[in-house]
Amino acid sequence: MLTKIRPIRREDLSSVLSWRNHPDVRQYMYTQQEIAWEEHLAWFESVCARDNSHVMIFENDGIPSGVLNINIVSKSDKRAEWGFYLSPMAAKGSGSLLGSQACEFVFESLGLHKLCGEVLAYNHRSIKFHERLGFKQEAILREHHCDGSRYHDVIGFGLLAAEWKVQRRT
Repeated sequence: MLTKIRPIRREDLSSVLSWRNHPDVRQYMYTQQEIAWEEHLAWFESVCARDNSHVMIFENDGIPSGVLNINIVSKSDKRAEWGFYLSPMAAKGSGSLLGSQACEFVFESLGLHKLCGEVLAYNHRSIKFHERLGFKQEAILREHHCDGSRYHDVIGFGLLAAEWKVQRRT
């Protein structure tokens, strides 16, 4: 199975928006309302203009299957935050493949020291996913996010380059 990540292109936007607006994806996002095309296009143009942001498409056997967003928050500390989601139709096991590709990109291609992520505490699948990749829980941000009616805890995760190198050998 051939997997890769590549920079997002304008022709990807329609698929990416349909994935992002799918209820199975949207329920685990900070912004849970449906995204309009104009807002989506503005987001794309904004991230393309930033030099600290890498928005990538994950491909599995040549089929676009997910989105990866790497935001370098500190160049001096070599630290980034990530966000990602898969197409609701992505093949089983795509998440692990996306995670491996992302870590390879962050730690090998970009040469960063640390990758951080946040997960809504009720997203048990994403919590397990981060743990399988070798991320360590670093924080519980109590009632950190309000979905419009309820506050939710957010789990903060971190993965160091050295930990990833050990993890990928096992």
